[in-house]
Amino acid sequence: MKKLLSIVSSLILVSTITAYAEIGMGISGAFISIDGDGTETTRSSGEVNNGSTSETEIIPEVFVEMIGDNGSAFGISYIPTRDVGSKSRTDAESPADTDSDDGTYTAKAELDNVIKFYGDIPMGSFAGGTSYLSLGLQHVELVTLESLNSGATYPNKNLFGYSIGLGLKGDVPYGNNLYYKGEVTYTDFETYEADGAGNKVSADLDATAARFSIGYKF
Repeated sequence: MKKLLSIVSSLILVSTITAYAEIGMGISGAFISIDGDGTETTRSSGEVNNGSTSETEIIPEVFVEMIGDNGSAFGISYIPTRDVGSKSRTDAESPADTDSDDGTYTAKAELDNVIKFYGDIPMGSFAGGTSYLSLGLQHVELVTLESLNSGATYPNKNLFGYSIGLGLKGDVPYGNNLYYKGEVTYTDFETYEADGAGNKVSADLDATAARFSIGYKF
C-alpha cells in the first residue's frame, strides 16, 4: 500500500507542474458501491468468523480545483459521511461453556470526513470534451458502531487509500463558465486491524463510484 501511495503521489505532483489559469468549484452526485470483507478471531475459542458486505448509495460531494490551460486539474473533494453497512450473527448458547462468546453480534461502521486530493491528467479530445486519467489519495475516519455481546467496542481509525479512474469533462454550452465532469473511479483502502476485549478483527474496504459533477470556473 505504501508503495502504491508513493506512486500516486508522484503522478499527482507531476500533474500540478503546469500553470493553472482558473479556479473551479462545484458539486457532484456520486453513485458509490462500497464492498467490505472482514474476519474476526474470537477471544475464547480462537474461532475465525468471516463476513462480507456490499452497500450502494447516492452521495453528494463538493470540490474545489485549480484548472490548467491544457485541461489538467488539481483539487480536493469532501464528503461528510458514507455508510459502510452492517452485518449481524447470533451464536447459539452452550450450557456447558460459561465462558463462551454466545449472543448476538452486530458489526456496523461508517466512513466520516472523506477527503480526497486528486489530479486530472488530460489524455486527449473525445466526444467534444477532454478525456482524462484521475489519480487520487483519500483519507477517511472509519467509525465503528458495532454492538457486541461482550460489551466491547473496536476503536475508530484513520485509513488512507488510493483512487484511479477515467473521466470526460468540458464546458457547458451557453453555461457562462459552467463545466461538467463525468468519471468512473476505483478506490482501495488500507486494511483496518484492531483488538476488542481480546477479539481480533481485520477488514478490507474498496469502493467503485460513477460520478457526475457541475462546476463553475472563475
